[in-house]
Order: sequence, then structure tokens, then C-alpha cells
Amino acid sequence: MAQLDYKSSLAQYRRYLAAVREQPLFAASLGLVLSLTLIIILVLAALRPTLVTIASLLGNIQQQSDVEKRLDKKIAEITAAQAEYLKNESRLGVLDEALPVGQKYAAWGMRLETAASESGVKVMEWSLLDGKDFSVSLSGDVAGLKRFLATMENLRRLVEVKSIQFAKEKELPLVVKGVLKSYEEK
Repeated sequence: MAQLDYKSSLAQYRRYLAAVREQPLFAASLGLVLSLTLIIILVLAALRPTLVTIASLLGNIQQQSDVEKRLDKKIAEITAAQAEYLKNESRLGVLDEALPVGQKYAAWGMRLETAASESGVKVMEWSLLDGKDFSVSLSGDVAGLKRFLATMENLRRLVEVKSIQFAKEKELPLVVKGVLKSYEEK
């Protein structure tokens, strides 16, 4: 095997590099390549935070758009509900009578007394138990008691009749038990 003469090889390589360095094209192209590489690295380093911020802002815009769509839908629902409320506002008094907020027993008791007197029956006793349950004892003839029950059915206040008891005596006593309905705001 031939021995390698590294000294002559190294000298030859140095002469080649010296010849290449003297060429202006190599020096210019090397400078250009290094400059472009540095510019690309710096541009990427400078644009990275900007690109991250832009991506974050685009996500926020999408979220805000979704929120805006939901709010527009809620506004449309509220507008429709308000229109429905205004359309039925004149009938709210009837609803308050049928299903009052709170108990309002006095008005119901007065209507009950009026219905009894108009039907020709006498209220013997009426009582409210535990705030909703009621009991009314009446006496009168069969026709008057029927009129009273029909009138009571047609009162505006919602009443659930639990039981009706007739007793067989000279004047027919009638006991009506039920529950007054009301709307309790929470």
C-alpha cells in the first residue's frame, strides 16, 4: 500500500482554497448565502410572537362570534316573549284572579259569600287549613246547593275540590273540602 503524503495533500488543498478565495464570485455568494440565512432566522424569530398572537386573536374572534350568535338568539326570544306579553297584557288580571301570587284569601272568601247569597244558601262555616286547604259548610235546599256548586265551579280562582258531603236533614247541609291554588314566587 502506498503511503499517503499528507503534507503535500494539505499544501495542495491550501493552494486550492487560496485560488477560490481570490475569485469574487465565491466570496460574494458565500456572503449572500450567510446573509440570507441570518435574515431568515431573524425574520422567523421576530414573526413567531406575532403569528402566535394572530392565532390567539383569531380564536378569540371565533368565540366572540359564537357568543354574539347566542346573544342574538336570546334577544330574539326576549323580543318574541315581550310581544306575547304585550298581546296578552289585558288578560293578566284574569290570570291573577285565577292563580294569584300569594294567598289572597279575602277576595276569594268574599266571592264565596256572594255566590252563596246569590244561590239562596247559607254559609254555616268556612275555614282555611294550613294555608291552602279549605272547608265550607252550607245549608239550603237542593236547587240552591246545586246553583252554589255550579257558581263555585265557575269562579275565576282555581280551586281543586277534594270532597263534597251531603247530610240528610231538614235543611240539607253541604260540606265542600278542597285546595286553593296559587302561584308562589321563589
